[in-house]
Amino acid sequence: MTREPENVRFNILRNALYHTARRRSLEQTNRVFNLLVVLLGAAAFSDLITRIGMTSVWVGAGVALIGALQLVFDFGRQARDHQVLQRDYYNLLAETEVVHEPTPQDASEWHARMIKITGDEPPVLRAIDAKAYNDAVGAMEIDPEQRLHIPRIDRFLGGFLAFEGRQYSKLVELKRSKRLKERRDR
Repeated sequence: MTREPENVRFNILRNALYHTARRRSLEQTNRVFNLLVVLLGAAAFSDLITRIGMTSVWVGAGVALIGALQLVFDFGRQARDHQVLQRDYYNLLAETEVVHEPTPQDASEWHARMIKITGDEPPVLRAIDAKAYNDAVGAMEIDPEQRLHIPRIDRFLGGFLAFEGRQYSKLVELKRSKRLKERRDR
């Protein structure tokens, strides 16, 4: 892996953006689940549901299911974990910004600290990580052709499935492959 200062900064920013996205997603999920538990548990809502044909048994099952998911997955704790990692990465990124002429030694130290933070991370969701990569490309004003292509299904399910081992191609690589294929087909 290249330990050039800009490469290290890019990876620190990508990690910070990843944890920002995960924190925000988990906070939203936590709020929605809390709202559903409160609403479904409210007697007035239960009366309303029974008027549209659902029995109170289904409402009770819904409350039990959502409450169980909330307890098992603990979305609030997960959001706080990502918040801590986000803060750590942004603090490290801030430290890199104050060094105007970074040396290879600086880059190695930043890389080592980044690896230490990475050791505290939960398993990475690849589609969200690829999105964070694309966001970092945009934030650092890198050629947009360096962005990764993320299929729609991965974008949709990326918050739930890890897509372990999935490799996302850069747009420039896809265009090059398409041109080569077109030449072969002629």
